[in-house]
Amino acid sequence: MRISQCVVAGAGALVLLVAPVTAQAQEQVSEQDQAFLVAAHQSNLAEIASGQAAVDQASTEVVRAQGQLLITDHTALDADLQQVASQYGVELPGEPTPEQQAQLAEVAAMEGPEFDQAWTTLQIAAHEAALALGETEIASGTNPDVIALAEAAAPVIQRHLTMLQTGEAPAPHGVHAGTGGPASHDGDREMRAGLLAGLGVLALIASGVAWRRRA
Repeated sequence: MRISQCVVAGAGALVLLVAPVTAQAQEQVSEQDQAFLVAAHQSNLAEIASGQAAVDQASTEVVRAQGQLLITDHTALDADLQQVASQYGVELPGEPTPEQQAQLAEVAAMEGPEFDQAWTTLQIAAHEAALALGETEIASGTNPDVIALAEAAAPVIQRHLTMLQTGEAPAPHGVHAGTGGPASHDGDREMRAGLLAGLGVLALIASGVAWRRRA
């Protein structure tokens, strides 16, 4: 058999192997799981676009900071979601729903404090809907990976909602970090300093013992 024929035959065999795997992956997510992936993805896209509108148009630093937080957090959430959707062969839309786009366009047409107020109202409603969407998936979903996405997103969305409802500026990233934030880095520096001090004491003791032995 010629090399080209071998290549074609091998490619055909690969297609036969991949096709069942893809079909099997799609069977591992229920209609509820697929609906959540699509809706949560579009919600993330809408929040990212809304966050950018706030960064560009808000009249206060607080709303601009809130918008930037939405961009950062929903981009991260959506990256995880896209990975799971790809794993199970779920096709995702490339933009928010027409309703989400129309709502943002209406708010974006405003200026100044009017924009800030309308933007906040829209985001509160959007985050309440996102929480309800995740609760439905947690209660009715069947795929552990998809349910885990909803569970991981819930506290993030709740923090956003509380922030929007209270009108507070988002806390700097890392303030409450357990292992990677500035607070933990300070603790690491203190620990290293303590270790170095301890090693210094041990070195002095060892040198003293050695001097006495020579004496």
